[in-house]
Amino acid sequence: MRGVIFDIEGKYAHFRKTYTNSSSLSYTVPPRTTIQGIIAAILGYERDSYYTYMDESLHISVRKNTPTYKMTQTLNYLRIEKSSEFTKPTKHTQIPFEIIASSKNVSYRVYVGGDTFKDMDVLITRLKNTQYVFPPTLGTAFFLADIEFVSEVHFEKYVSETFTPISSVIKADAVEKIKLEEIALLKEKMPRSFGQNRTLKPLESYFIENSCKRITARLKDGFACWKVDYEGCEEFIVFM
Repeated sequence: MRGVIFDIEGKYAHFRKTYTNSSSLSYTVPPRTTIQGIIAAILGYERDSYYTYMDESLHISVRKNTPTYKMTQTLNYLRIEKSSEFTKPTKHTQIPFEIIASSKNVSYRVYVGGDTFKDMDVLITRLKNTQYVFPPTLGTAFFLADIEFVSEVHFEKYVSETFTPISSVIKADAVEKIKLEEIALLKEKMPRSFGQNRTLKPLESYFIENSCKRITARLKDGFACWKVDYEGCEEFIVFM
């Protein structure tokens, strides 16, 4: 399967958890829906116009490039109780806001594949030339990000009955067993796709290695990982 790999990084990131209300908590890595939005921004798709199309034609996964930590800041928002306060606000409210940070930049490697994705050539060209229709961000408009093209690649389906060192996040339902090693393993339930009118489909649970190590896992029957070779390295990933 034809595809492309790129890195996205910035000073900070925030990927709001769907079940939070007044306190804005963040996922550790960008969910699949967020990466769809990043790709849509690069290509200039209109808001809410691409969910079904990308669900059917794109395979997406991600891994952390740098260890991260979370910190909470308090943001001042307008407190609107009546329509006139949109133009003449009189009150404010403070909201806890969780931020992803790193000792350097927050960085993620994104894997995108799809033989039926009609804009793959356009995506690769825009990534190579750093020509984006809308500026990429790490979750929110005020966390602008830089993108670096890594490689145009071919993903090869890889089925194994033994343990495989997997670089990306892994859908929890696909895992039969994980080899216990010195890893920092997280499990987060994240959105995978939207339905009509931006209705959220059921969330999926994913395993994430928080210190950027590979997860050595054996997958269940019926699930496969994908092998990819680029820049002299070999990786195995699982699409989200």
